[in-house]
Amino acid sequence: MSFFRQTADQMRATSAALARWEIEAGRTILGSRRRLVILALFCLPAILFAATAAAGGAGLLPDKIPVLGGSKALMPSTVNDTMFFGSILVGLVAGLITGVIGAGGGYILTPALMSFGVRGIMAVGTDQFHLFAKAIMGTTIHRKLGNVNVRLAAWFVVGSFAGVTVGGNINRAIFQYSPALSDAVISLVYVLVLGFLGFYAVADWLGARRNKGNPVDATTPFAQALQRLPLRPRIIFDRDVVEGGRSISVYPVILCGLIVGFVAAIMGVGGGFLTFPMFVYGLGVSTFTTVGTDILQIIFTTAYSSIFQYAIYGFVFYTVAVGMLLGSLVGVQIGALVTTMVSGAQIRAFFALTILAGFANRLCALPRKLADLGYISLSREVGVGIETVGTVIFFAIVGLFSLWILAVFFRQVAARRAAERSAANGQRRLLLAAPRRFALGLVLLVSFFVVLVAMFTPAFGGRNLLAVADGLFNSIAKGSVYNLASAEKQAAAWVGTGIDIGVHTREFADKEKMMTVVASHVASTDLTPDGRVRVTGDLGKLSQAALADAAAMFANDFAALERQHQRVSAPEALYCWWLVFDGLSRRYVQENRGPEAAFTRFISAKVLEPAYNFRGIAARRAVEAVWPLAGLLVFYLAYTIWYGIAIMLIFEGLGIGAAHGGEKKER
Repeated sequence: MSFFRQTADQMRATSAALARWEIEAGRTILGSRRRLVILALFCLPAILFAATAAAGGAGLLPDKIPVLGGSKALMPSTVNDTMFFGSILVGLVAGLITGVIGAGGGYILTPALMSFGVRGIMAVGTDQFHLFAKAIMGTTIHRKLGNVNVRLAAWFVVGSFAGVTVGGNINRAIFQYSPALSDAVISLVYVLVLGFLGFYAVADWLGARRNKGNPVDATTPFAQALQRLPLRPRIIFDRDVVEGGRSISVYPVILCGLIVGFVAAIMGVGGGFLTFPMFVYGLGVSTFTTVGTDILQIIFTTAYSSIFQYAIYGFVFYTVAVGMLLGSLVGVQIGALVTTMVSGAQIRAFFALTILAGFANRLCALPRKLADLGYISLSREVGVGIETVGTVIFFAIVGLFSLWILAVFFRQVAARRAAERSAANGQRRLLLAAPRRFALGLVLLVSFFVVLVAMFTPAFGGRNLLAVADGLFNSIAKGSVYNLASAEKQAAAWVGTGIDIGVHTREFADKEKMMTVVASHVASTDLTPDGRVRVTGDLGKLSQAALADAAAMFANDFAALERQHQRVSAPEALYCWWLVFDGLSRRYVQENRGPEAAFTRFISAKVLEPAYNFRGIAARRAVEAVWPLAGLLVFYLAYTIWYGIAIMLIFEGLGIGAAHGGEKKER
């Protein structure tokens, strides 16, 4: 009995010690409201989502839909837990980028979203839509810091709108001539532009470090020459940096906007990463004014792009946009505040770091892309391995960037608090600098998450509000990709053109099924010695047969397709057609037959892939759902501002908010 009594006493003593530790730890955390607020800001979204996901069940996580066309294919948006939590993380990083260097983070967001499973044009459209709303709050913070020059942004936007229009037309013309050439041009532009900007920014930062103690002018000789041009009207800027400010004619600003808009339209991004070096190195604008003004112009460029180029065509992933919102508005405010704590040279170092991350990612993705297009010979395994290396490098650099910014923020906040205590002669300072602002921000934040929980509740026929929103955008996306009429006209022009190609079967499309589908339509098939299906016939007539099956699939008339192809299901029939036309486009690229490659690629990418990937979804046009669509866009905008103001008021209540004033050092 003494053994058991001794054991019980030890267990009670251990339990009491553990309880005391838990109480002390709880008092430490709860006794510091700042720790509690920071913990809530970063953990509450994940906690709430986990709870509501459990309540939402199957309505939140639909079955995975197999797709045709790879990572850039047109397809409906379906969310999963990895994608949603990944979007929160991506949003936080993108917010830090936007707040610190003014670039929207499009060169970071798009590849990051695609790595979490968001595909193709949906990633680009969601990126643009999210940047538009986030930039409003970023501009608000930088306006408080005195970093926004409205006239500089306005004249820049004049040029960027013209550049976007010209670049978009040229990009579409290249694509119509040869999709393969278009992909190659875009990839090469990414690598060249990001590589040049990244290494130039690194060289500039190293030069700034070497001259840290010397009174070197932060502007370049080229920028000084532009500022001396005696042309009117002129813009005055940087009054907080240089006594009397600097001035420049509006015409170089318009030209910069034109170039940025043109290149951004080719690359499919907002162009903020181009605006930064053009303002700093080309126009001689301080890094502080560049950051704030760049975010302001992003509002207009991404608003135009996200609404009129993507949203009205259904290319927005609403659930992912909400996830990005949870992380990004915390990041953008922390990033904006960090600009008050570092020099201009350090901000340029942040810019170089993120640009090099995008450069490494795109450079390593280029070999596989060129191999897929037939321009180089490279095994798929090697290409995937190189691309994986680029993805790892990308996330490693971006992760280091995020930790760097957060470390600067918390270290400087702690130093500011220590200085305030020293100035108060050691007296304890009230934690809340503005209790009313803190209380109002907390009320707004709590109500924001109450609405978020309601949005995840499966109250719409077993689906939650976000699933309903994704469904609406999916139906509009399907309605916007109807290219059958154009494809039929093109097919008629190719009647009489012979084809002879061997096609490798993959996945569930075996040889017998492919021969059944293709041989029933004015073509002959047989097996080659190496196991391929040889297809011979007329390109135009074969295309017309494939388009007829695609039309039935697009209308969700699966029964008609299954009657047409006995023992072959509707999805299998479309998949067989896709293999044939994908093989034809690759052959034509290798033979440098641009018109044939463009036509067959159009059939596979613009007709067969959407018909297959959007099967089972009813097509709608944007004009048929204008009010629900407008309501979702307005709600997201208001919800973003709601969340951003809540965080801003909490930061200001804690005494770490944005305020105009203080010395701004470029070096």
